[in-house]
Amino acid sequence: MKICGRCDEPISKGQPHSEHRIDSPSLGGTTVYRHLWNCRRVPTQTAPASEIRRYH
Repeated sequence: MKICGRCDEPISKGQPHSEHRIDSPSLGGTTVYRHLWNCRRVPTQTAPASEIRRYH
């Protein structure tokens, strides 16, 4: 099963998508798949939860 690297939703068979190969000298590398249509990015946490609670 392919998962979109932008929205973390599955990519169905036959659904248009792009493939981006990421090479790595220490590992074999990986391939990132993305929907061709404009999907929503998954919100990312940029600080530990304990730090976020401190400032709110």
